[in-house]
Amino acid sequence: MTSQTDLVDLATIRVLVVDDEDFYRSLILRMLDKIGFKEIDEAVDGAQAVTKLATFKPDLIVLDIMMVPMNGLKFLKMLRIGMTDAPADLPVIVLTGSDDGAHMGTALALDCDAFAKKDDDHDVIRDRILRVVSTPRTMKATDAYGAVTLPTSGMPVPQPLPAHDKSLSSSKPVEVPVYELQPGSVLDHDLVSEEGYILYAGGTTLQEADVARLQDLSGIIGLDTIFVRPS
Repeated sequence: MTSQTDLVDLATIRVLVVDDEDFYRSLILRMLDKIGFKEIDEAVDGAQAVTKLATFKPDLIVLDIMMVPMNGLKFLKMLRIGMTDAPADLPVIVLTGSDDGAHMGTALALDCDAFAKKDDDHDVIRDRILRVVSTPRTMKATDAYGAVTLPTSGMPVPQPLPAHDKSLSSSKPVEVPVYELQPGSVLDHDLVSEEGYILYAGGTTLQEADVARLQDLSGIIGLDTIFVRPS
């Protein structure tokens, strides 16, 4: 059976790679070229990426988070609230060498479309890109992105909710391995990182894109199982 991804012509997908580390940026550029992508441009930080978008019109962005002077999360927020020359819903794959819960949670709040580790091989990067350009997605209102607070080095870590306050269901929740999670599943309680940052609010009905992003994160932040409401 032919899948949606089989119908994607890699040579027609325009990719902007944004990373301030020359080594990793060059590595991703070579990897994309080897996979079969032909229209690729690069930027060394978020500010240069904003400038690039005035002339280069990518179909998606591969974005590092930890950059100076403009980091990836600030750039992503500018994109989502319409402060660049690109469509606000432009797909973005976050490339990370960090497992910091604040950064991952903020990237989710800003509706990044996928996560990949900097040491992932070309098969993983290819699969992420094909999934992102083939998966239906929805966006929140601009105001919702404007309200997202970007983490800072001095931001205090919130305390996780007490156990008796976490569950939003009167029934016993079902613990599901992340890789068995299905679209339509409803989170039983807030999904928080080890540091206490909320990744998804309890009661959220997970869409196909949400499930895929959580599966991406499972290998980055050690997320093995999730509690959902019994069907």
